[in-house]
Amino acid sequence: MIKKVYIIAEVGSVHDGSLGNALKLVSLAKKLGANAIKFQTHISEYETLFNAPNPNHFKDESRYKYFKRTAFSFKQYKKIVSAAKKNNIDLISSPFSIEAVEFLEKLKFTKYKVASGEVTNIPLLEKLKKTNKKIFLSTGMSNIKEINEAVKVLNKSKLTIMQCTSLYPCDLSRVGINNISIFKKKFKCEVGFSDHTTTNEASIIAVHEGATVIEKHLTFSKEMYGSDAKFAMEPDNFKNFCVSIRNAEKLVNYPTNKNNLSKDILKIKKIYQKSIVLNKNLKKNKII
Repeated sequence: MIKKVYIIAEVGSVHDGSLGNALKLVSLAKKLGANAIKFQTHISEYETLFNAPNPNHFKDESRYKYFKRTAFSFKQYKKIVSAAKKNNIDLISSPFSIEAVEFLEKLKFTKYKVASGEVTNIPLLEKLKKTNKKIFLSTGMSNIKEINEAVKVLNKSKLTIMQCTSLYPCDLSRVGINNISIFKKKFKCEVGFSDHTTTNEASIIAVHEGATVIEKHLTFSKEMYGSDAKFAMEPDNFKNFCVSIRNAEKLVNYPTNKNNLSKDILKIKKIYQKSIVLNKNLKKNKII
């Protein structure tokens, strides 16, 4: 049995630097059934070179310029924080530098996500540990040794390790659901799943395997510009996704006991199971 699954709507940079889009995504994520919405906090000059390589799924502009153009100011982030409070949805961010952590701390963020590419960034992990906040550790491009080193730095009582595969989109054959049970046994802390597939099945099975946190990318439309939109879920599909997770949660949390049948099953049993009857009259106390 697991506790209630925590669903994170990862919006990344699909807002494309528009505060209006960001605020709408906050209310939309809540409406669709998410418990939290997650942004990414990039400060270009502290995290990337001018000529840093782009991933294969995004080559329309350099990472430096893209992160610079789509970053929100402190004043804008304050409005996003207020919108999250108004909509009663948790607000999470992935900081990509120590300076980004300091920026988010001033905004009083209570939860952080370590992106897959930052697992070996020990100074960043040490900075995050000092915040004493809840941490979600993505493992999309790390081996067990690297994950283990990261876990040593972080506070396990506030840590959720997220099984993840950093492929966009991720083929079902590469998801690695088996790692959820491996992480639970080895690290003895909360384990979740960051889903980069385009369907629901992987997350449903992850819930069955014991994932208590599920993260899925959300976008207004797959046709939007940016690094995240093409492999994210559109609103209708994301809503169905959340329903599927809640159904999976119910399936896992309500086991049945075949040695203790419920009253409604016993009633049906009495109607449909065979019984012994006589096909002629016999005297009372007649031995058969």
